[in-house]
Amino acid sequence: MGSLFGDAGKRWAILCLAAAVSATLIYQAGKLSLAWYWESSGQAAQEMRAANLVPGDAQAWDQLGETAEFNFDNPDPKRAISYYLRAVKENPRSASNWIVLAAAYESTGNRNGAQAAYKTAQRDYPISAEVAWQYGNFLLRQGQMAQALLEIHRALLTDPKLTPLAIQSVWNFDPDVNLILGSILPVDENADFAALDFLVSQHQTQAELEAWQRIVLLAREKPIDLNRTFPLLDELIAQDRRDDVQRIWREALQASRWPTAPPVDHSIVWNGGFEAPIANGGLDWRFQQTPGAYISVDSVVHHSGSRSLRVGFTGGANLNFAHVQQIEPAQPNTVYDFQAYVRTQDISTDSGMHFEIFDPERQAQIYVLTPNLLGSTPWTAVRAKVTTSSQTHFLELRLHRFPSRFFDNKINGTIWVDDVTLTPRPASAKRPPL
Repeated sequence: MGSLFGDAGKRWAILCLAAAVSATLIYQAGKLSLAWYWESSGQAAQEMRAANLVPGDAQAWDQLGETAEFNFDNPDPKRAISYYLRAVKENPRSASNWIVLAAAYESTGNRNGAQAAYKTAQRDYPISAEVAWQYGNFLLRQGQMAQALLEIHRALLTDPKLTPLAIQSVWNFDPDVNLILGSILPVDENADFAALDFLVSQHQTQAELEAWQRIVLLAREKPIDLNRTFPLLDELIAQDRRDDVQRIWREALQASRWPTAPPVDHSIVWNGGFEAPIANGGLDWRFQQTPGAYISVDSVVHHSGSRSLRVGFTGGANLNFAHVQQIEPAQPNTVYDFQAYVRTQDISTDSGMHFEIFDPERQAQIYVLTPNLLGSTPWTAVRAKVTTSSQTHFLELRLHRFPSRFFDNKINGTIWVDDVTLTPRPASAKRPPL
């Protein structure tokens, strides 16, 4: 009998304990739900009630600070700082809370408070890229350049995605390429090309060349991607800097370990026999696929060697085709002899294929167009004479088909091109300067 009452008492005690635990959980859940509701209300008074309702809720105090600091009608930075201080008190190991406090201090002119907050965040999270990044930019704004560059460098070591932004930030503060190359960038090809791309976008020629030399030095250990040099080369071509383009092209080919077929017989056309892979940029051939035509290298049909360029037309469009071209460094006041071997098969319509040769900067002064190529022909040499002006530093060679004006205008057929040369005549054959 006693055992029966004893078991009943235990069950009753367990039941009471479970009820108490459930009530506590329900109470806590209700309090958290209410705090969440008040915290999400967007009203300062409600957010304050939420912050006081749940002890240790640093996020609520942080949100209160943001509400006070960024209130459009009545911003109150000092009150915001008091809330941010409460947030770091509730969670002193939160680097993000310390960063927010530091930014608020800086906005009120309290530089010492801001620096102390950043140092606290860094002490607790010494490897945090975000802390180093924010602290470094703060130091930049304060004019503490050496320490700022050290912090930004530390951030990039941990988070390379910050590299483009870091380059721009430092450049905007002090446009000195040596600060970027020598102080903030890690020893890394991607970082160096990010710097190069930024400098190209800013049209900073001398800085671009310095960044390029650093890339060349690093390439001794690891080949670079040739494609990544094309923006620099295009920028220098646009600036008419022939000598720099030639030098950088040679260095880029060597640094990338790119297979090459250099010009022969003093021709300035690169890879004129299409024997090497086409780089599709720089001083090699450039082509762009377009609907109604397809461009490829043909290893079956060729005039010499083992490859030729093949352009096939589908008969579906009246194309203005100018999608195969090359830019070559050229000498001023010089006569060049152009030659290319061409084979055609069933090229239709009245408008066939031509070669155009011109100065890309001064097309009105120098422009050569070879005769129309139609129908089917065996391998045939196409020739022309090109005379450069006193200002010419580059020539552009382009395979072009002009749109037809007739009703039956959709081009069909195939053209092969091989053994393309553009060779300067001896000095005695050059025309006198203008």
